[in-house]
Amino acid sequence: MTAFQILSAQSTLSLVAFALIARWHVGPRLAGLAVEDYLVPLTWVHVFRYAPMTLLVPGQVSASMPAGAAAAIAYGDLLSALAALAALILLKNKWKGALAASWLFNIIGSADVVNATREAIGARMYDIPTGFNWYIVNFYVPLLIVTHVMMINKLVRTARGVPARGGYAA
Repeated sequence: MTAFQILSAQSTLSLVAFALIARWHVGPRLAGLAVEDYLVPLTWVHVFRYAPMTLLVPGQVSASMPAGAAAAIAYGDLLSALAALAALILLKNKWKGALAASWLFNIIGSADVVNATREAIGARMYDIPTGFNWYIVNFYVPLLIVTHVMMINKLVRTARGVPARGGYAA
């Protein structure tokens, strides 16, 4: 198998596993909570998105890593982490603007996942030694995707006044 095929298989398996965990365990446990309380644990997952900043540290990834791609990925994730932290503080305290901050964070974070994926594929990162970042891509990114889906679904349902139910749509 090529490096791209291995990474694709690992990422796909992680995505399926996290989707099942969300469907069978996390969603049902969050289902009856107020929207802010539902979003808090899912937002916590994103606070640690500063981890890809290692792409910018000399010696942590191959020198052949394109600097532009590394910067786009690292700073996009840092922005997403900061937006998540701000939203988390507002949500936890149920302050005015908490849901708007959560929307903003989810838009920024989702756009970052799309952009980082585009940058990584364009830079052929799967063929470049990336150290710890390999695990971020095949383990953490699928978790980010699943939690974004859960949060956006909850925010849309809340905005539409749709009653809570189990699973993703809780």
